[in-house]
Amino acid sequence: SASPVSGWRSDLDWAALTSKLSPSASLIDTSYDNYKDECVPEFSEPSPTNHALIDQPSGMCLPHLYLGSEMSWPRPSENGHLNQTVAQAVTDILVDPSNLEGWVLDPTNPSLNLPYKVLFPSIASDVVAAVNFAKEHGLEISVKNSGHSYQGASSKKNTLLLNMNRYTH
Repeated sequence: SASPVSGWRSDLDWAALTSKLSPSASLIDTSYDNYKDECVPEFSEPSPTNHALIDQPSGMCLPHLYLGSEMSWPRPSENGHLNQTVAQAVTDILVDPSNLEGWVLDPTNPSLNLPYKVLFPSIASDVVAAVNFAKEHGLEISVKNSGHSYQGASSKKNTLLLNMNRYTH
């Protein structure tokens, strides 16, 4: 897969986490390129479906395109849209959506809300290992099952995403 953001938690011993995982679990580096290549094309289909998104290799796809952005709003913002109004969001998304595609396709957009490490645990001990690793290193965890979180809570930047779609036990 594509390389993670340069230096994103490269100070951590990810191999130590991998060594504690079951053989069927996988920890992968992800990037905006995964989101753009695996997820964005589905939304140009006349009837996009979550079924086409849920099993993509990176585990990053969400049921709505804008959920890959903070507050489900792709307008570039350095502070999570704290200084922008609902009226601006309505204008951006409904009244004048001409900038939306450019914002969504900009890999440097500070509003992107995508993780750079995804773990597909398959058994309970994989989850325990990930939680312990995160606790030891002060990492936040995000959890995704089917990706049906309307507000995009199943994806968050600078987190270790536990994608539970391959969990068996």
